Amino acid sequence: MYLYAGASLQGSQVEYTIVREVARGGMGAIYCAEDRANNRIVAIKQACLDPACGGNIAQIRERLTYEMQALMPLDHPNIPKVYEQFSRYENEYLVMEFIEGQTLRKIQEQAPGVKRRIEQARVLGWALQVLDALAYLHAQPKPIIHRDLKPENMILAQDGRVVLVDFGLMKQVERQLESGPLIHAIGTIEFAPPEQYAESGGHTDQRTDIYSLGATLYSLLAGHLPPRAVDRMLPMSMSAPLKRGALRQANPTVSPRVEEIIFKAMEIEPEKRYPSARAMREAICPSRKFIPLPF
Repeated sequence: MYLYAGASLQGSQVEYTIVREVARGGMGAIYCAEDRANNRIVAIKQACLDPACGGNIAQIRERLTYEMQALMPLDHPNIPKVYEQFSRYENEYLVMEFIEGQTLRKIQEQAPGVKRRIEQARVLGWALQVLDALAYLHAQPKPIIHRDLKPENMILAQDGRVVLVDFGLMKQVERQLESGPLIHAIGTIEFAPPEQYAESGGHTDQRTDIYSLGATLYSLLAGHLPPRAVDRMLPMSMSAPLKRGALRQANPTVSPRVEEIIFKAMEIEPEKRYPSARAMREAICPSRKFIPLPF
């Protein structure tokens, strides 16, 4: 059962009033709602557990509960806060901070010119914020891997923050759910590294997010989707390999150093990528040595 504007939804302790539907997918929806008790606007993620909607109900419920438990303790400006999770009307609901803003994909679609390219300085500013968030996620006692980084899942908030959203494919390194079609989802193919494909048998870790971020930066700078990893792995494949100068050919304002950083992040073999978000951040913005001046 989907909700409508003006409808009331009783949480564990708070009653929410639905303001509008933000998005809807095959097995759920996201709403903007009002929490009058705490004087705030929230986002409510609904997982439809009606058998008519299809899917493994027990697994969907476990996944949403898992998402809530992993995100609830987090406290980082580039990650939405989670307030509560509850069950109603045979559905599961996750209540989170509502991020007012636009996705980076939407911003790109509104960019001037037919090629929809974003200037390098702006993209790198966004990248540094995302890398700070990834460093925080990957440094958790049980590291959290997002696994679905792409322009659609990054919102530029009104206060200038770039906020990571949609942790539906995330995993904690020490706890992997292996069964069922929901768990075998691979994210968006253009932004997914080889090890994330269900058939690959590969192991995803923090370098998986590094690849997806590199592909995201490529897309924003080039004005089109990045070459797919699956195509780049084909023997004798001629479909858009990552050749030196390819990104700068699409966008001449991109510097050779930035192209090199992005291509390193998008290496097919995880061992050739940056080993961590901090390492990639250092490549983009090296630490400066300050020399104290005499009085």
